[in-house]
Amino acid sequence: MEFDNQIDNIQGKRSERPGFLKTLCIMSFISTGLALVSGFINLLSGPFTKEEMIEQKVQMMKSIDELRTLEMGSLAEMFEKIQHMSESMNGHFYAAQIVSLLVVSIGIFGVWKMWNGVKLGFHLYIIYSLLSVLTVYFFVAPVDVPSFVVIVNLIFSGIFVFMYSRNLKWMTL
Repeated sequence: MEFDNQIDNIQGKRSERPGFLKTLCIMSFISTGLALVSGFINLLSGPFTKEEMIEQKVQMMKSIDELRTLEMGSLAEMFEKIQHMSESMNGHFYAAQIVSLLVVSIGIFGVWKMWNGVKLGFHLYIIYSLLSVLTVYFFVAPVDVPSFVVIVNLIFSGIFVFMYSRNLKWMTL
């Protein structure tokens, strides 16, 4: 079967796009498309004002105090890190939004290439997946990034990379 696919690719014919690849690409187009639209909306709306940041911090501190009262210290610590992360990202708002839009663009382009049967898209998707996890460290001190957030993002990215890898035999160089 794989030999037949190679012969078809050499002759310029290609079998129909696998259904699993269609599904993955559509899910990725929706996800990255929403991220792109959200990024542009955020960019247009601008960073939070000092007053908004203070209000957000007050609300977060109330939640953190409640968690500590309920003896949920590790969850309270995660919320504190999220608050620090939010403050830092707001301080680097425009740079963070532009980098985020560039990373999402790499993801969309990678998915589009895979949709068209080009293996380069798979490699771009891996780069997108890693950058989407790592870019937060460009703007936030590592100590302020909750491990839980990084681990969950890496798990989801890894699952999608694995699922896309199941379709590599259909793609050409």
